[in-house]
Amino acid sequence: MKEFLKRYFEPQFIRFVLVAMLNTAFGLLINYVFLFIFEQLFKLNHAYVVSNFFATIVSILFNFKTYGILVFKNKDNKLLLRFLAVTTFTYLVNIGGIALLEHIGSHNNYLNLTIMAVPVGLLNYVLNSVFVYKKKARFLNINRKQKTNDLEKENLENK
Repeated sequence: MKEFLKRYFEPQFIRFVLVAMLNTAFGLLINYVFLFIFEQLFKLNHAYVVSNFFATIVSILFNFKTYGILVFKNKDNKLLLRFLAVTTFTYLVNIGGIALLEHIGSHNNYLNLTIMAVPVGLLNYVLNSVFVYKKKARFLNINRKQKTNDLEKENLENK
């Protein structure tokens, strides 16, 4: 149990989950602000299309900075294109997963979004760790330090 907790609840992954919640709240807030602006102030028909477009751009930039600084301890703005590639890929996986769930009979979009949040979130973490920020997705590996300590103990016992 202790190894499981170390492996799956390590600080970087916990920070990722917390920052993902922050990013979601920020994204919704920005979307609401843009929707209000385009709907109420500019009186646009289908204001949600324009508001969502601008909110997505702002959210991606915000997410890039928060994940980079708060989760992966990296401030390199040159990684934005990789981040955008990962974001686009995980978006497509999410849409594909929702379509698959609908195809197999789940017609509740709220439930489908909720179901897909976990695998897409994990995929997002792994791809950002490995492809964008070039760090190992630590929760996928057995704690190397612990493994090394166990091997050293075993070697001492065999001598």
